[in-house]
Amino acid sequence: MGGPPFGTLYLVAVPIGNLGDLTRRSLGVLSSVSVVASEDVPATRRLLSSQGIHSRVVSYREAGREAAGREILQVLRGGDSVALVCEAGTPGISDPGRDLVARCHEEGIPVSPLPGASALTAALSASGLPARRFAFEGFLPRSPSERRRFLEGLAREPRTLVFFEAPHRLVQALQDLRQALGDRRAFLGREMTKRFEECRAGRLGEILERFLAEEPRGECVLVVEGASDTGPAVEEETLTGDAVFLRGLGLGAGDAAEVLAHFRGVRRNLAWRLVARVGDGQESQA
Repeated sequence: MGGPPFGTLYLVAVPIGNLGDLTRRSLGVLSSVSVVASEDVPATRRLLSSQGIHSRVVSYREAGREAAGREILQVLRGGDSVALVCEAGTPGISDPGRDLVARCHEEGIPVSPLPGASALTAALSASGLPARRFAFEGFLPRSPSERRRFLEGLAREPRTLVFFEAPHRLVQALQDLRQALGDRRAFLGREMTKRFEECRAGRLGEILERFLAEEPRGECVLVVEGASDTGPAVEEETLTGDAVFLRGLGLGAGDAAEVLAHFRGVRRNLAWRLVARVGDGQESQA
């Protein structure tokens, strides 16, 4: 005779701020499993305690995921079920979980998602931007140079872009987004579902001005419209006129390109191309 049937790995979405978003089904699973695996054990214990649930909670963090994953797999192989949760939102979306889920699939261990709160889909639904096709890029690189290179690589991406960002890096991220992508339509979701929730739509420059005046607090989700094939061509005549004006003021090519890129929110390489065209006497062909 074979051993006991495998347990099930449940992927349980937890609230991103409002406890009322925890579903009845999720509560039932969290109270019935043998183990709850979490990237933030204290936060999960507080959540469970607030609901009168006293399941055993173990750590499953990115740094120690291999060792923790082996222990969780042993529990599942023995026939007991495990609930995987993250600090907030849906497991595996910019949080640990992918490797464990993949191992379960390899071994034939059942995996069952319990849908619920997600900062990603909450922001998309509130953004007013196209959501049929989107690219989720997670957190931007922390290094300024790496972040700028990363964003320049997305300049021609036609899909709506979604980013997570910490409050202390938000202003710099907005500045780099505007510099690399232009002053596109965007949406900022801050402290979503919490008491001081802020949902703000506008151009990147408008959102930037808001947080230059007041220090941001709370985790943020940025949604930015994708590149348009027609957008740059429509604006090029205006940009070329700006380049002519700046050169007419006596600015050198380098200074004119920097001013144009900064104040119009266009990519540096586009600004340089337009200024060079003016210098070559080709502005009438723009």
